[in-house]
Amino acid sequence: MKSISLLLDDIAFIRSGLNDDQFDPVRFGIQAETAGVNGLACTYAGSPKGISERDLKLLNEVKQTFFNMRIPVNSESTRLALSIMPDMVTFVDVKPSDPRKIIPLNPNQIQSEIEHIVPDLQANNISVSILITPDIDTLKAISKLPMDYVEIDVSEYTSAADVNEEIVALDKVKSASLAVGKWGMGINCIGNIGYYHIPALAHIPNLEDIILGTRFMQRALLVGLDKAVTEAIQLMRFREID
Repeated sequence: MKSISLLLDDIAFIRSGLNDDQFDPVRFGIQAETAGVNGLACTYAGSPKGISERDLKLLNEVKQTFFNMRIPVNSESTRLALSIMPDMVTFVDVKPSDPRKIIPLNPNQIQSEIEHIVPDLQANNISVSILITPDIDTLKAISKLPMDYVEIDVSEYTSAADVNEEIVALDKVKSASLAVGKWGMGINCIGNIGYYHIPALAHIPNLEDIILGTRFMQRALLVGLDKAVTEAIQLMRFREID
């Protein structure tokens, strides 16, 4: 069965922008778990505008589901991950100067660094993933890396201008999912996913986790957190049964 996870970065950005600690990613994450989400995700950029070390440590202590800590490829962030011990570490391209801009990695450019870092994480029972775009060159490079999971950026699909663009982009995601599944890696997806996109993504083979972010937060502000979670889960399960 596929699962729904929630990216908590937006709550941290609101907290920073309003200078209001009532917008607490930890508290929001706990409430989301109670409402029914299957996992929580955070991106650490080392910026005061985003997720803090305190957020990460508390979340990992109190979470009841699956915790995915997304970090840049550097030794400092890796040491932090090893001190926190999340369920998963996902490597992404994110910088302190602009922590809201998260970019998929080019595996060819960071292969040696990844190969050096991954064994320490896996030796501590931390699953390792990498955020990628679903293109052929990237997939070829991924096949050479010792990853447990791949996090596919589906932004091309979720930002498509029309139905034809949606079909082409979704086919790329499906092809990538089939390829990665053959290599024995698990697959998650992220990328400005709205409620409209959940049924189609839930139908993709091998895809395990759909990570919701900004559009989910917008919906939660309108209808409440519990209802927003329930709606997302219903959309996912309806498509799985279909």
